[in-house]
Amino acid sequence: MKLSTLLLTTTALVVAGSAYAADLPAKKGAPAAKATGCPAFGAGFFQIPGGDICLKIGGYVRSNNTYTTDTTSRGTAPYTLGASYGLGFDARSNTDIGALRSYIGTTSTSTAEYAYVDVAGFSAGLMDDAASIFSNGIKGGYQGAYSGYANGLYYNMPAGSATVTLGVVSAISGWNATASTRPDLQLGLSTSAGPAAIKIVGVSHEAVGTTSGSYSGYALVGNVSVAAGPATVLVQAGTASGASQYITSYSFGSTFKDVSNTSGEASTSSTVGAKVTLAVGSGKMAVYGNTATASGASGSTTSLTATTAGVNYAIAAAKGLTVTPEVYTLTTNTGSGNTTSNNVYLRIQRDF
Repeated sequence: MKLSTLLLTTTALVVAGSAYAADLPAKKGAPAAKATGCPAFGAGFFQIPGGDICLKIGGYVRSNNTYTTDTTSRGTAPYTLGASYGLGFDARSNTDIGALRSYIGTTSTSTAEYAYVDVAGFSAGLMDDAASIFSNGIKGGYQGAYSGYANGLYYNMPAGSATVTLGVVSAISGWNATASTRPDLQLGLSTSAGPAAIKIVGVSHEAVGTTSGSYSGYALVGNVSVAAGPATVLVQAGTASGASQYITSYSFGSTFKDVSNTSGEASTSSTVGAKVTLAVGSGKMAVYGNTATASGASGSTTSLTATTAGVNYAIAAAKGLTVTPEVYTLTTNTGSGNTTSNNVYLRIQRDF
C-alpha cells in the first residue's frame, strides 16, 4: 500500500471515530445531594448535605402602626407608621452528651442579638432572661413588665415534674448606679399541676451607688397560668428592692435612684397583673391589665405608678399571616400628676 493511501485511510478513520464519539451522550456528574428533613427535631428542620447538622431558618416581617388619641402638642404627630423584622438560625445535631443546639437571632428594633449554645441542660451566651416571665399586650402593657436579655450561663435541672433553673448573668444596669462588682444570681422553678403551670424566679442583685453606698438587692417574680377549656387565665406579680428594672420597664432617667449614695437605702418596687386569652372564632382574643409602683431610694425626685389595660384580637388571615388590632390605655404618675394616653395599634405580621 502506498504511503499516501495509508495516510488517507488513517485520517478517514480518525474523523469517523470523532463523529461517532460526538453522537454519544455526554457523561454527567453525580447529582447534588438533596436536603432531607430532620423529624427528630420537628417540622422545618432540614439536614445540611455532607454533614450531620440540622438547620431551621425562620423569622418574621411586621407592619407596626399606632394612633394616640391624646396627643395635643402642636407639631407632634398622633400616629406612627413603621416596620420591623426578625431572623433566626437554629442549628441542631445529636452528640454523645445529647442534642447540641446553637441559635443566632437578630431583629431590626433591638440592640440585643440572640447568640447562644445549648447542650445537656446548659445554656451559654445571650438569650432571654429567665426572670423575663411577664406577659401583657403585644404593644401596650410594657410598663411594669420587665422584658430583658441575659448574657451569661444557665443550667436547667429536671426535678421530678419540675425544672430548676440556675443562672449566673451579667448584672442589669440599675438606675443612677454603677455596674455591680458581681453578676446577678438567679434561681427559678417551673412546674405544673393539672391545668395549672407555675413559674417563680428569684434574683440576687448588687446595687452600687455612683459615688458611695451599695446594697444587696433582690427581685422575686412569678406567674400562674390555668387552662380552662378555650380560655387561659394568667396571674402575675413581682416585688424588688434595689433591683427595680426586674419589675418595671419604665424609663426613670437620672431622677430615680436604686440605691442612695449616702447609705445602704434602696428603692422598692412591685407589680401585679392578669391576662385572659380566649379562642374566638378563627382568632384569639387577649384582655390584660397591669399595675406597677416604684419608690426611689433617698435622693430620688421620681417615683412611679403606672397602670395599663388593653384588649387585642389576633386574626389568622392566611397561613403565616396574622393581623392583630389592639386598643390599650396607659396612665402614669411620676410625681407631677397623672398622664393618660389612649392608643390604637395595628400589627400585620408574616411569619416564615
